[in-house]
Amino acid sequence: MALAASSPVVPALAQDGKVNVTFFIWAGSNQGVIPTKVIEDYRAAHPNVTIDILESNNTITYPKMVAARRTTPDDPLVHCGFFNVDAITKGKVDDMWAPVSTADVPNMANVLERFVRPEGKGIGYQTSTIGIMYNTDKVKEPPKSWSVLWADGNDKQVTFFDYDTRMLAIAARLNGGDERNIDPGFEVWANHAGNIRALVDSNDAVKNLIVSGDAYYSPWFASLASVWMKEGAPLGFAAPEEGMIAFPVYLAIANGVTPEEKKVCGDLINTLLEPENAARYGELTYSVPVTTNAALSDEQKANPLLSLEAAEKAILLDYDYIAEMSSDWRERWDREVKFKMR
Repeated sequence: MALAASSPVVPALAQDGKVNVTFFIWAGSNQGVIPTKVIEDYRAAHPNVTIDILESNNTITYPKMVAARRTTPDDPLVHCGFFNVDAITKGKVDDMWAPVSTADVPNMANVLERFVRPEGKGIGYQTSTIGIMYNTDKVKEPPKSWSVLWADGNDKQVTFFDYDTRMLAIAARLNGGDERNIDPGFEVWANHAGNIRALVDSNDAVKNLIVSGDAYYSPWFASLASVWMKEGAPLGFAAPEEGMIAFPVYLAIANGVTPEEKKVCGDLINTLLEPENAARYGELTYSVPVTTNAALSDEQKANPLLSLEAAEKAILLDYDYIAEMSSDWRERWDREVKFKMR
């Protein structure tokens, strides 16, 4: 699949005739392939523009962006780039994101409405979908419901990241509550803390526990599960009947950019959203483009985990409220759930 050409529009020049932008991308797992090509093409078409690529992860980079905004608000560490839903929601609280409209990024008109943040302070690009990864040697029938994670009789069969608020939210939703009525979620996990084999802090730890059969189930990303399954690991992936959970990937522009810098950022984001680029990024990273016109391959269209329908039907949690409550929930998790793990 060919990459889309960069926008031919030349950005407005700064006083010295140059525009300098830092674009953030994630490291590894083919996540830099499409943005790097888009940036290379843009540089070639716009010799007055310098674009530096900062490659890392949001956990490391976002706090540095906040620190820079506090000390040099008109000189962002990162001008634009990729941010997961955790960084985007924290950025709302920290006032990190510039408003963006279709005048800045015309192709955002093709993004599913549910994945465009208010005022365009985060434009949905892809979503990872979270379902249930399981060990196929231990589990012969794919699990049908999220409730398998807290079902009676599944002692020591579950693993997931410590303080995974999504698991509190989904347990609450299936037991009479939701993100804003989280008590049922805590009650479910407090009553079934014995189902948890281990609470972990790395992808490898999840993989090792499930592959070894020390744990049978984990709420996990379809993208990573697909990679590991292709490697031949004894793993399956199930989409629960209640729906998979959406974990969106956003493109955003930082507050503090100049009009010239915003123009470059808008051009780059607009090009990333073009049908071929959105589809190819999804194909390379096993994620789902959240644009209505992505030029999906036959394989993407045929795979229920990678189709547009997966993005449309995935459960989009109230991540803003979760971000507000995460500190309180962590304390409750320690007190009400981890305390009861055997």
